[in-house]
Amino acid sequence: MTAQAAPEMRLADRRKLLFTLGFPYGLLLLSSLVAWPWRALELPGVLGTLTPLSFILLAATVGASTYALRRRLPLSMITWLPAGQGAIVLLATGLIAGGAQEQLTGLALLVAYGFIFLIVLGITTAIAAHGAPVAIAFISFFVFTRAASFPIFEVEGSVTSNASLFTLAAAALAVAEMALMVWLARRLVESADESAMSTSLWIVALTLGHGLVAGWHEPVLNASLTIGAYANLAGLWLGQTIIQLGMAGVLVRFRRAQVREQQAQQEAQAETGEGPQPGAEEAPLARQPRRGGRPTPRRRRR
Repeated sequence: MTAQAAPEMRLADRRKLLFTLGFPYGLLLLSSLVAWPWRALELPGVLGTLTPLSFILLAATVGASTYALRRRLPLSMITWLPAGQGAIVLLATGLIAGGAQEQLTGLALLVAYGFIFLIVLGITTAIAAHGAPVAIAFISFFVFTRAASFPIFEVEGSVTSNASLFTLAAAALAVAEMALMVWLARRLVESADESAMSTSLWIVALTLGHGLVAGWHEPVLNASLTIGAYANLAGLWLGQTIIQLGMAGVLVRFRRAQVREQQAQQEAQAETGEGPQPGAEEAPLARQPRRGGRPTPRRRRR
């Protein structure tokens, strides 16, 4: 019975880990799902492109990332902080997207995303001291948060027929992508050192591949779906993602080189004996006076 109980406990732990890693991504995805019927039915309370429930769920994601940061971001919560930063970007995007001037709106969104990206980039560099695979996956988790949002074709595009089917297809693809990313995140946490890099590369591949999955959104919204338009959108996502991950990869490499150099210096100091000598610390302790003023009484001889 003891031998049978161990696999069940392990299965329960793996399910708990999967739920923990997927919780913030689930909030992001749910914020988009609840916005679909709200905006399609034209219910009141929409601010920009955010519904009240979407705003609450995104704010809860930001709060969850703050909680994980207070716990010093354990590996079982590695997705919480990038998801929270992505929620801030989605909040800014939803609030600004309702503006009338498209050029100013695009500039504001670019500035907001760039500011958050620099923060995540700094955290990625700090995480690199504990391993390159985790750091590379961390920045990918943040970039991938944009996959949680999908267009609502009933209200955002010029499509009049089968608009709900297009929205359903976009939502189903977003759910599938998120589920696969959470599974890869659990595999990264559970993997050994020799297999962590391969899992991290799969996470990068899924992040890059989002452009192939979502490249048809904007052409369908504009009723101009062609192979060229799809290729342009997919290539744009691919180029932007490569630039972001490339910047993170360079910083991670420099940080890892710095860590290895520090470790080599410490090992060299230990081999040459430049560290503190144990005899030098024990000598002063031998000359310390005995505590208390009364001498120790001598034993009487019989």
